[in-house]
Amino acid sequence: PRVDSTTYVGNFSIVKECKLKATGETFAVKCIKKASLKKKDLANIHREMDILFKLDHPNIVKLIDVFDNEAGDMCYLVMELVTGGELFDRIIAKDHYTENEAKVVVRTVASVLVYCHAQGIAHRDLKPENLLYATTADNATIKIADFGFAIIAAEGVVMQTMCGTPGLGVITYILLCGFPPFYDESSVQEMEKIRRAEYDFPSPYFDDISDLAKDFIRKMLVVDVESRLSADDVLAHPWLVDATANPTQAELDAMPQLRHVGTNLQNPGAIRAKFKRGINAVMALNKTGRLVATKKGKV
Repeated sequence: PRVDSTTYVGNFSIVKECKLKATGETFAVKCIKKASLKKKDLANIHREMDILFKLDHPNIVKLIDVFDNEAGDMCYLVMELVTGGELFDRIIAKDHYTENEAKVVVRTVASVLVYCHAQGIAHRDLKPENLLYATTADNATIKIADFGFAIIAAEGVVMQTMCGTPGLGVITYILLCGFPPFYDESSVQEMEKIRRAEYDFPSPYFDDISDLAKDFIRKMLVVDVESRLSADDVLAHPWLVDATANPTQAELDAMPQLRHVGTNLQNPGAIRAKFKRGINAVMALNKTGRLVATKKGKV
């Protein structure tokens, strides 16, 4: 493919837009300089490629093709091009944002996690910047990106990282109020809050949030794996069952607007940093055995 000038820099690669000469169709190509990678990093990239080729879901950024000359220095991953930006940036730009919109996002992400679990795959890196929109259209499809930390788990094997529920539960909480649930200026206190699943629904941010939404969060952000929602239970929860992707104008007008969410998200970089620190704390606690490991089938 022909590589154009638009460039995005990632952790292990450079991403550019490219076009297929025969059709003019536009893609993204991840250009990986293999010589600069350690063997472990290269193995991780090959694992990500294997996983992406295994997945075919409308809400997952699709891997189209790979050009990899084993004797060469470069590896090229041709990906579906998404141009709609990150989820949080879209929310900030909205004039009208409701609980229903948050619900649609959560249901979409949950459906992807359920699909991945059915394929024996755990994403393990669910975070705000990996939730993208396919285009800039108002009704654009949400896409989950970056399977660099994903793994294929054998049937019945316990996954030793808190890979799904904390990420989805925390994202749900942020979508409804604009800030994460466990954050504390003290990292020690933050870890204690996570260990005890200690959080609340402060006023005024949760005053207009439904009891079903709060119940959903309570069942996601729990320490005991046996009390946690299973993959199927997530989508069957009453809060998500009636998620409406295209509500009528009358329905929109009747829904409370969550204006504080966009305001609280005005510094998305800080939100991402707090989210990452919280998830890292969850994983650290899990490694020390102070959290129950996630079993296959629990998201």
